[in-house]
Amino acid sequence: GNFQAGSSVNLNAVDLGTAYAAAYQDPTKATKSAVPGADALTDNLLRPYRGLSNINQQTTVFHDMYHSVQTSFNRRFRNGVQFGVNYQLGLSFVGNTGLQERLVHNADGSISTSPDQAAYENLNKNLDNRRHVLRANWVWDMPDVKSENSAARAIGYVVNDWQLSGVLTAGSAPHYDLTYSYNANGSAKNLTGSPDYNARIVYVGDPGNGCSDNQYAQFNTAAVTGPGFYSTGLESGRNLLQGCADKTVDLAIARNIRLGGGRQVQLRLDAFNAFNTVIFSGRQTQLQYVNPTGLSKRNSETLADGSLDPTRLTPRNAGFGAVTGAQGLRNLQLTARFSF
Repeated sequence: GNFQAGSSVNLNAVDLGTAYAAAYQDPTKATKSAVPGADALTDNLLRPYRGLSNINQQTTVFHDMYHSVQTSFNRRFRNGVQFGVNYQLGLSFVGNTGLQERLVHNADGSISTSPDQAAYENLNKNLDNRRHVLRANWVWDMPDVKSENSAARAIGYVVNDWQLSGVLTAGSAPHYDLTYSYNANGSAKNLTGSPDYNARIVYVGDPGNGCSDNQYAQFNTAAVTGPGFYSTGLESGRNLLQGCADKTVDLAIARNIRLGGGRQVQLRLDAFNAFNTVIFSGRQTQLQYVNPTGLSKRNSETLADGSLDPTRLTPRNAGFGAVTGAQGLRNLQLTARFSF
């Protein structure tokens, strides 16, 4: 089930284009619509086993394959220094996990896989391969002041027994895709002639890599458009864009003050995202249209003259292509702990 996007294969799926066929139009509608599929019968009357809903089956045809090089380097604590690095290089991650098995219901009652299944799976074979994943950590026991000199010994009471530690989290971000929605006349039934198979967004240019320093334009919004009627769902693949890479450093400095008798006090200051690095973690990826024929955008980040829409300058109101969220900025935490 997990390989099948958490669901089963629907053996009673409506074949592509069924809602367009004359035999499946609702004869009780006096006024005919110009929108494809709008006059079709209800979904369960379009299915091969008419009147029934889904007939689900767990099907062992889904798979994926992952190749990577994983490394780990560690230096044990010695001479006041310890560090470790874990690095993973993702070479490839492909498969048909999460896709649909596109079916064709034949006149003799048999069910077969659609002839374009191989093309569909090849178009969508790329899974979320993270090219680089890095995690490093270190501890440095800072030098102590050791002297019989009373002045130096007083300084030692302040600067001795401190440890500086840190964690670096870096690597490639998850992939994502652009989607669409129509306010009217844009259901799957209208676009593909089947309520069970959806159309895909159409790329008409280069959208970029999916991340930029511009909060209001994470990708080229002009590079995509909505799908039209009579789609077969093969307009584009998946995992085509990628978010912003992580490069976050967390630091901590701590001192243990021994009080004798097994008692001690620890003072610790943690700085999460110590260098206040801005990493955009979310963006508005759905392009909203009025309908498939007009293709008038409802959530553009810019006005007709190309300037930013003043009503969409904050992440909560972000338009298509703008940032909706980012990782937390620098956060400090001071801790005092007494143990006995």
